[in-house]
Amino acid sequence: MGATPTETAHKRWIDYGFGTELKSGKAWAFFFGRLALGFLFLWSAYGKIQTEMSGRLATADFLRKSVSGPFTGFFNSLSGNLAVEYLLVYGEFLIGVALIFGIFTRVASVSGMLMMLLFTIALWPIADTPTANPLVDFRVIYAVMFLGFFFLRPGRFLGGDGFLLKSKFVNSRPSLKALVSKLG
Repeated sequence: MGATPTETAHKRWIDYGFGTELKSGKAWAFFFGRLALGFLFLWSAYGKIQTEMSGRLATADFLRKSVSGPFTGFFNSLSGNLAVEYLLVYGEFLIGVALIFGIFTRVASVSGMLMMLLFTIALWPIADTPTANPLVDFRVIYAVMFLGFFFLRPGRFLGGDGFLLKSKFVNSRPSLKALVSKLG
């Protein structure tokens, strides 16, 4: 006996959203990790956009006053640069959006790892107090999460990457399917 059209449509929607990992703890853990990290990046970008709307550059004070370590001169020279401002602020915003919606998560992961690497270099050494851990801080944790996102592709579970890969439009075009598979 065949399923009714409503059951078939329901199963298809569940397959699009969850795939075969509906009961997988790993998939749910990375889903919530993806949402949490995406929210952190959106919140940070929101604060910087508010600063820009008030007429100031969000990165100018940070690059001029907060950086430390061997690359202080380099990062100080970037202060006030509009390209750096827009790359940071809108990069954070786009990374957050990509993680929240699960779209092109591999691109967001690489971008996030690069951003965390640059933040860590700018604030080197990361142990700014005597009791701070000299090797691991929140930026390192975020970078490790991004590394996990790159390899495990959490956007395929309840994310746009999974919906795109299972859509008839993408599946009927092999080159588009390969591109979406690599990016997400």
